[in-house]
Amino acid sequence: SVPHFGPVQGALPHSRPSSCSAMPIEVILNVYDLIEQTPICCGFFHTGVEILGTEYSFAGGAGVFDCRPRSAPDGNFRESIVIGTVESTAAARSVLDRLRPEFHGDSYSLIFQNCNDFSEAYCKALTGRNIPGRINRLARMGRAWPIRLCLPRHLKAGAPNASPGDTPLLQRGSPPVQPRLFQGAGQTLSGSSGSFSASGAADGESWWSRLRARFSRGDGGGGAALVASSEQGSSARELRAAAAARRLSGEGTDSEVEVGQINAGGGRSVAPMPNPWG
Repeated sequence: SVPHFGPVQGALPHSRPSSCSAMPIEVILNVYDLIEQTPICCGFFHTGVEILGTEYSFAGGAGVFDCRPRSAPDGNFRESIVIGTVESTAAARSVLDRLRPEFHGDSYSLIFQNCNDFSEAYCKALTGRNIPGRINRLARMGRAWPIRLCLPRHLKAGAPNASPGDTPLLQRGSPPVQPRLFQGAGQTLSGSSGSFSASGAADGESWWSRLRARFSRGDGGGGAALVASSEQGSSARELRAAAAARRLSGEGTDSEVEVGQINAGGGRSVAPMPNPWG
């Protein structure tokens, strides 16, 4: 007769293969120090999300990348924080593929979309939980009004409401506008009056030339008369000054200076002016 082998006493029932795949997988946040620091409520941190021996993170140029856990470049590993669990690697891979277009290499911004924002979005999608607030607190402070208005141009890149009209600290494509330090009317060193530009040069002469040209365009009236009257007044002042100099030197005579020459009106004969020093 064929011997009958019954079940071994104490043997474990056969486990189904699907039970292993249904085991929860830990989602771990690896935190790095970017500088030597003793953070209290915030700090300069880099983070990556570790799932089954692979760490995923986000950087400018590279976008979403993976590396060995706790070995990210340009950072000193600080701690690992278990955020939660995910059902399977397939679920983790599906979420990662959905986030890649949003976190491409050109979208990186130190303030508005950095590695900690990627870790926050990945952990939230996998576990429904956020990363600790202290990890990305400095960046969130930079996004707040009015601090974001004071950020340099290169730190505003990636902002959701960024526009080409944002005014940079240094204008590009056009020379800076020089302030008008000196302006208004004044006297030159030679005694002539005129207005002064921002460079400090007197432009009274050019102003007088423009005015003279405007009134000498043949308007046939008051313009030409005004220019002629101004010229005659200037000649009269010069004649008076010359006569006074001759009187003081004693060289003048009664016939040398006449009131008709001094006065610019003309048209009538006047007797010679007596010489009080004669």
